[in-house]
Amino acid sequence: MNKRRDKALITIMATMLFLAACGIETGGKVYSEETAVPEVSSQDLLVNSLEYLLEDKDETSQDEEEAAPDAEPPAPDSGSGNEAEEAAQSRNRAADGSQEEAADTVEAVIYYGKAGTLTLEKETTGVTAVTPEALLDRLAGHNIVSLDTKILSFEQEDRDGASVLYLDLSKAASEYLDTMSKEAECIIVSAIADTFLDNYGADGIYITVEGGPLTTAHSQYEQMLTVCTPEELMAAMADTDS
Repeated sequence: MNKRRDKALITIMATMLFLAACGIETGGKVYSEETAVPEVSSQDLLVNSLEYLLEDKDETSQDEEEAAPDAEPPAPDSGSGNEAEEAAQSRNRAADGSQEEAADTVEAVIYYGKAGTLTLEKETTGVTAVTPEALLDRLAGHNIVSLDTKILSFEQEDRDGASVLYLDLSKAASEYLDTMSKEAECIIVSAIADTFLDNYGADGIYITVEGGPLTTAHSQYEQMLTVCTPEELMAAMADTDS
């Protein structure tokens, strides 16, 4: 834009020199070859020159404004130190809560059938407390009992120097066993007995349904059960049948 302004000044000066050379004066007329030249005063030249320069300056300012880079946006507020401290404390409390929850759990041993065999698998799992309901819930997770099987009562007592358990289940327990083969029934009954005997450190268990002996399509469990394998239970069942 400065070059344009310099060219304009040079043009104006050249015009004034030309007019002076031709004999133009303020308020006068000059005739050349019978052709009238219009009056041009030095004041008019100066006014026109100033207007041109002002227009050029405005255009220059506008171009500079358009070319100017956008102002950088303000930096985001990073938050106060107190907020960061509160967030850290919240994370620490959550971590402490998780550790306390882990510390509150205890181990329980669950027995369940090994696929395709007459043997039991043993699993150690965490529970908030060793209760009959917690054990039954874990057994249901391995399909040892149905999900609708409930515990009606549970007792542990010493009898003749032995620790004996009394587990009374809802009718859903026997109905579930009625759908099983003899082998599957032996796996289920032995898994229930071994799970409760192991977790309560007992010597024997009576399993009943609604107050009466556990009765299925294959057998009736009136005697106290001790720790046993499915194969041992099947052998005992065969002896009873004979």
